[in-house]
Amino acid sequence: MERVLTQAEMDAMLKKTAGRKEEATRIETRSIVPCMFGQSGLLSSHKAAAINAMHEAFARSLNQSMGAYLRTEFEVKFVSAEQLLYSEFLTRLPEHTYVMCFEVEQMAGSSTLLQMDHSLVFPLLDILLGGTGHCAAITREISEIEEPIIEDIARIICRDLETAWSTLGARLQIEGRKSPTQMQSFLAPTEKTLCLSFEARLAEVNGMLNFVLPISVANTLLRKLSTNTTSKKTPNVGRAHERLEQKMLDCSFPVDLGISGIRLSIETVAKLSPNDVCNLGIPAKEPAALMIAGRKAFEAYAVRHGRNRAAQVERRLTIPGEERGRNPC
Repeated sequence: MERVLTQAEMDAMLKKTAGRKEEATRIETRSIVPCMFGQSGLLSSHKAAAINAMHEAFARSLNQSMGAYLRTEFEVKFVSAEQLLYSEFLTRLPEHTYVMCFEVEQMAGSSTLLQMDHSLVFPLLDILLGGTGHCAAITREISEIEEPIIEDIARIICRDLETAWSTLGARLQIEGRKSPTQMQSFLAPTEKTLCLSFEARLAEVNGMLNFVLPISVANTLLRKLSTNTTSKKTPNVGRAHERLEQKMLDCSFPVDLGISGIRLSIETVAKLSPNDVCNLGIPAKEPAALMIAGRKAFEAYAVRHGRNRAAQVERRLTIPGEERGRNPC
């Protein structure tokens, strides 16, 4: 004997089938986005803007410090902040260059590299040795006598960078110059770095200053920078309006009580003399206009208040183009 399904059992089966179809539809419409592991950890626009602002301030400070030390014009401009592999940075280096290593005291074993083009190094040496900074391109390494002189320049740069990072609690200490061989083994070729690039101009010659931050230093810098940015309280718009309103109450505006639109013939005006009464052609009961900063704000009558003249306000005037509900002044 065949079993007959009840209405409740039939409804349950239909509901279960509809749920399976809906789940299958969701699975089919699910979008799959490929994961680009090579782009992980890239600078967000917010972090990039904070990095740029910080190092643009560093460039301005370095302009003043170097100008005072060299007693000549020295211009530095922040160019870019980019994340790249250490091997990519090495491929950009010229054959002869100057590299100084700075240690970040808060992070044991972590250092930052300063790379300076020789197109800047030798003009700097020439100025510090009494020259004008106009010298031919030199394709050799600096000598032992020249090294302490250029190291003083590196100390100034290190000091200004430390000042720019002061809000992050970072302190820098010079470790020493790196040779091309030591540069190859400073970091693993595949390690990510943050490269801060600056363009410098001295005595009509241009060159690049680059800071290379290992990923450990860069992440610490970015993390502290994000913490400092988010910890700053956003201004309270309501309180700002209150402060603005309070300041506005202390401001003074020119106020006039008068009647505009009166027209008299030139003959009437020419015949006026002291003690004459001039008929303006306006009813005596018609109020005048109280004007604030040249704008008609209220209807008012001229009255006396003690020994002073005063204006008795009757009603507010509607100013053409004024938004409803907004004060006229």
